[in-house]
Order: sequence, then structure tokens, then C-alpha cells
Amino acid sequence: MKLSPLLSEFLLANKELDLGGIGRFTIDNAGSINFEQNASIRENPVLVSYIAEKSGKMKSLIASDLDSHLELARQFLNIGKPYLFDGIGTLTKNKFGQLEFVQSNSPSEKREPIGEGRDTTSTTENSFTDYEEMFSPKKSKTSASKRIVGLVIILAGLSLAVFGGYLVYSKTKSKTKEPVTNKTEPVIIPEQQEQKIPPKDSSGTNKKDTVSLPEHPEKPIAGLNSYRFVVEQASKARALYRYALLKKSFINIQMDTKDSVLFKLYFLLPSLPADTARKRDSLQRLYSTRGKAFVELN
Repeated sequence: MKLSPLLSEFLLANKELDLGGIGRFTIDNAGSINFEQNASIRENPVLVSYIAEKSGKMKSLIASDLDSHLELARQFLNIGKPYLFDGIGTLTKNKFGQLEFVQSNSPSEKREPIGEGRDTTSTTENSFTDYEEMFSPKKSKTSASKRIVGLVIILAGLSLAVFGGYLVYSKTKSKTKEPVTNKTEPVIIPEQQEQKIPPKDSSGTNKKDTVSLPEHPEKPIAGLNSYRFVVEQASKARALYRYALLKKSFINIQMDTKDSVLFKLYFLLPSLPADTARKRDSLQRLYSTRGKAFVELN
């Protein structure tokens, strides 16, 4: 079942369309479509009832289909791809994280058949099969999912590379430097107070065999702790759906609950206290679709 045509019809009939986690479309008196970004907007029960009536499906199934459809749209917008709602227009996220809207055609105009005159630069519901088919194990229908997985892997790889580089830099910086001894003064070995290292000659080598000082164990990085970066809190059904979606994209997400009512999806990462805010904001932009990410000490 394609939802985009029904969304366009609902907007035309009601002059207003709320899409959860995205924003609100409205039609003014001149017939122009306007968009207002608002991630706090929730599911519209009137829209669910309208689609259920048109499609003949149960409201619970429609609510799940609609949530999955909007989740997919948010994922594409978060990775920088435009998303086209047929008969409404195209949404694009700019570099400041704001959604920009360009009206494609009025919902009252006759739609062109699929494949004729479509904006190939935008992602639409018809640019891949239904979300159920996209994650289906059938090899003949996984090309779109492979592209999505590839993009997610690239983003995850870049994030891990930056994070790994930062850890190496922090570790190198925090290493204690070996004391520099005066070349003109002998170094006394702790175990043998009377044995001394002879001075070096002009060639840079000792006249006798040198004696190795005992090595000191490397000190741990001060202040480095393990934190939970929570990107979503949701009910059991929602959390299990999102957990499976991210795991199929090879993302190392984790999930737990204390009361079997509210489930947390989080990343377990080592971090210095001063870096938790930056990492939280990065994970917020990449993976949070409902609410604001937060940090907990593991």
C-alpha cells in the first residue's frame, strides 16, 4: 500500500497535514502549500482514521505503516538525501539541520503515472518497494536496502575513525614523559646502588655495555569513563522495531529496560567527561528521531 497519494488527498481535503517527528503542511487561500518544521508533532488520529477508511485496513496496522513510512523519511533526511512526498513537494535538510520545503505540484493537479516526469534527484516512496519488502530476505528485492546499509556503514565508519583518532591523540598526550638525565652525571640503578652507567664517548655509544632501567607500566587515561549515550526511550513495540532496524544496518546499538515498560536504546562508549556533550550531539543528529539524546554514566 502506497501512503503518499493518501497523504496528498488528506492535505487537499483538510487543508492541513501533520507528520509525526517532521512538521506540518498547510494550504493557504491561494492554493500554495506551506511547511512548518516541528519535530514534536505526534501521530494524528484523524489521519490514521482517514487512511484506514480509504484502504480498508485496521487502524492499528495503519498506525504502524504510517510510523514506518515517516521513520524512513526521517532517516533519509538525516543522511542528507531529499525526500519527495508525491503530490506535495520535496523536503531537504540543510547544513544547519533545518528542513527546507519546495512545492512540486498542487495536490489538486492530476498525478503523472509512475516513472513519467518524476524528480529523480529526490527519494520517494516509489523509489524503492514498501518498507516490508526493503527489509525482506528475498535477494531480488534488496537493492534499495543495500544502498541504505552502505550509507549507514560509511557514516558509522567515519564516526569511528574520528573517535579512534581522538582516543589515540588523547592517549599520546596523557603519557608521562621519561625524565631526561644529564649526560655528564651517572644514572644509579635502584637495585644496585654502587653500579653506574659509564658516560658515552664521542660516537654516541657507551664505552661498556649499558644497563637497562626497569620499565614502568603505562598509566591509564585520567578521567576516561564508560558512558551510555541514550538516543531514544520508547515502549516495547517501538523499541524492538527500532532496535531491529538499526541492527540490520550493522549499527552497534544496545537496549535495556528496568521496568519492562520504558525501553532505552543506547550506545556504550568510553569518553572523557568534557567530550560527552559533543558525542551526544553527534549521535543525536545521526540516530535520534524522538526526543533529545542524553548521557548516563555506565
